[in-house]
Amino acid sequence: MTETASQNQPDSVEMSLSDAIVAARDLNEYVVSLDRILSRIGTGGQDPEILVRYIVDRDVRTRLAEMRNVICTALESRLGEERVDEICEEAYFYTD
Repeated sequence: MTETASQNQPDSVEMSLSDAIVAARDLNEYVVSLDRILSRIGTGGQDPEILVRYIVDRDVRTRLAEMRNVICTALESRLGEERVDEICEEAYFYTD
């Protein structure tokens, strides 16, 4: 699951502090909000529509795409575009 660093390079990637802050803030929002929303849906207290409203109103899709771009760009500087594409293709994708 982890990529190994080359012999003389540290096992890390770099991103700007501002990008890291935005990513941490957004990820925290998503984790907390999704937990709350799914709890309310699960108990029957709210219609599942609240999940769609949250995703649309908070522009979650665009914000996640921006975060993916920042992280993939940082990874590409170490691993190359082809390897990052391979890593991304290993992910689960929802299908109908």
